[in-house]
Amino acid sequence: MRLIHSSAVLVAFAALAGCAVVPPQAWNFNPMQPQAKRTLPMEQVVALTDRVAQLQIERNEVRARIAATPDIGQRVALYSELHAIGSRLSPLERELATVASSR
Repeated sequence: MRLIHSSAVLVAFAALAGCAVVPPQAWNFNPMQPQAKRTLPMEQVVALTDRVAQLQIERNEVRARIAATPDIGQRVALYSELHAIGSRLSPLERELATVASSR
């Protein structure tokens, strides 16, 4: 009897935990009324594209320096620099992809 009660509590907890990860907008989703796609003025798209290109060039330069550096200690510092560039670049690339798909 105790096992059945424990199982029921576990199942109820799992169901509630599953509901907690559903974003609020998913409860009101209606495929017949799609949400408006995000757009930006062309000047902002150009600026965003330029910034992404600049960061990609920086990333490629750091990768080239990593490949040319034989000392592991120096490469570790370059990898941290590469990570920092990637952390700035990744959200911009996602934003640019979102804007580009809406055009």
